[in-house]
Amino acid sequence: MKDLKPVVALASLLVAAAAAAALALPAASRTTVETNQQANLHAYVVASNPGPLPPCSGNDCTAANVVQDLIHVVNRSSLTHWNGFTTRATVPNAFAVSSVDESVFVNGVHVPGFDTTFTPPPSPSILSWSGHWPSTDSCQGQPGSFQTPCDVVNSPAVLPGENTVLLYAGWAHGTTEPNGTYVFKFTIHGTQNRTLLDLMASSPPIQMTP
Repeated sequence: MKDLKPVVALASLLVAAAAAAALALPAASRTTVETNQQANLHAYVVASNPGPLPPCSGNDCTAANVVQDLIHVVNRSSLTHWNGFTTRATVPNAFAVSSVDESVFVNGVHVPGFDTTFTPPPSPSILSWSGHWPSTDSCQGQPGSFQTPCDVVNSPAVLPGENTVLLYAGWAHGTTEPNGTYVFKFTIHGTQNRTLLDLMASSPPIQMTP
């Protein structure tokens, strides 16, 4: 129940470092890391709640019934110089994100009815999750004109050198949902230097109990 349902590898050294970092995390936080060598990007998921999660029906849901999956994107691209005014999404080698697909697996079986696509501001879906993204804004008019308001919302983007929580996605275990082991798999769609790229990462498994 999503937030109550409104919920090539890199160089061998980098891969080894990512694996070591994952092993250093508590067992409940281990996740699948997917990398894109050419783009120097990788993604991973950290879960806020190790579980198990008991069910709830809505108003009775508390933090004990909910897991928040924090979707990290690491950008190890080179930082290059650029000229002129820009936004995060247009900084050279930045990874600008257009949407995130979530696929849900219960006991290893894909449940398409639970799948969701999340889009960031300025056209967020889920609407109430607009604040779950690190979006930025900019001002209209020419630089230095001091026009207001600064209300042009830009795509969220991960700059070279950053490890950014791109989105956090919540799931509360509903009373009508199957029990068992859940894994949430995320596909992150975006662009880098106008090239379309996808990253994937999976949450650690979490038990949903009766």
